[in-house]
Amino acid sequence: MTEPRNFDAVAEQWDEEPRRVKLAGEIAAAIQEGIPLSGDWDALDFGCGTGLVTFQLAPFVHSITGVDSSSGMIERLTAKIATAGVSNVSAKLYNPDTAELSAGRYHLITSAMTLHHVKDIVPLLASFKALLHPGGRIALADLETEDGSFHEDPTGVFHHGFSAEELSDMLRKAGFSAVSIETATTIVKGERIFPVLLATATSC
Repeated sequence: MTEPRNFDAVAEQWDEEPRRVKLAGEIAAAIQEGIPLSGDWDALDFGCGTGLVTFQLAPFVHSITGVDSSSGMIERLTAKIATAGVSNVSAKLYNPDTAELSAGRYHLITSAMTLHHVKDIVPLLASFKALLHPGGRIALADLETEDGSFHEDPTGVFHHGFSAEELSDMLRKAGFSAVSIETATTIVKGERIFPVLLATATSC
């Protein structure tokens, strides 16, 4: 059984990896293509890290809250918000032991490359649904099923990606409808190509 990964230790250097920054931009672009964002919407970005996707989506919504369980990542995001001087981005620490997310209601909840670090996904998705306005949308990006070779360090990895069928089934079990799964982008590592899926769905 894997242990949680210590993301605090890598928070300061997180944005220095060009491939990571590129991936965030491609996922944000796929979300914008898959969902018609509105300037009236309040959004939540779960597992936001340093806010690479959060900042990409911020210009297209009313507000966006980045939530992460790593205090180091949240500190880095908070510093970036202050430096950028943006007023519609906020950062909040999430305690996975209590399974309680940020209070409030949202029109959109996003997540990028986070689900494979979550052991029990359906309860998390159900908590997302509880935070959404009726008809609210969800957009989750993560690896398509792979053989475990993507992560050199498997610490904190509970799932080696997901198939489209798995993601669809979990979303429907959590009460979502209008589920759609598309390939958002790919990640090249060495000679391997790893597809990244984007799952979108609607809260009934």
